[in-house]
Amino acid sequence: IAVQQARTSSLGFIERLFLMLMPYLSKKKENWVKLEEFTITMASLARQNLRAGRATELFETTVHTLTNIANVMSMTGYVDGEGVNFCAWVSETLLDELERVGACGGVHAMMVA
Repeated sequence: IAVQQARTSSLGFIERLFLMLMPYLSKKKENWVKLEEFTITMASLARQNLRAGRATELFETTVHTLTNIANVMSMTGYVDGEGVNFCAWVSETLLDELERVGACGGVHAMMVA
């Protein structure tokens, strides 16, 4: 398996983890440090993937994944309580990576800090 194929495959898994676990884990502040580390690591991996160039499957998959995560996390009712602000930060962090390469056109709602 090529490196790009492995990265492409892992993005789907990471996306599911983010979207399934974040509403539950972000409700408790004691989880935020680990979730923040995970988010920063994800953003770093995304940055590396986006450097692969626009004409690659890895670039397209990364844009699609980050856009989907940001859109879902910004939906009203996705999470409640303390987790709302944390999920907004996660969404903004991932959107920053798309903005760096001018690829955030599919984002439906921009979060306000």
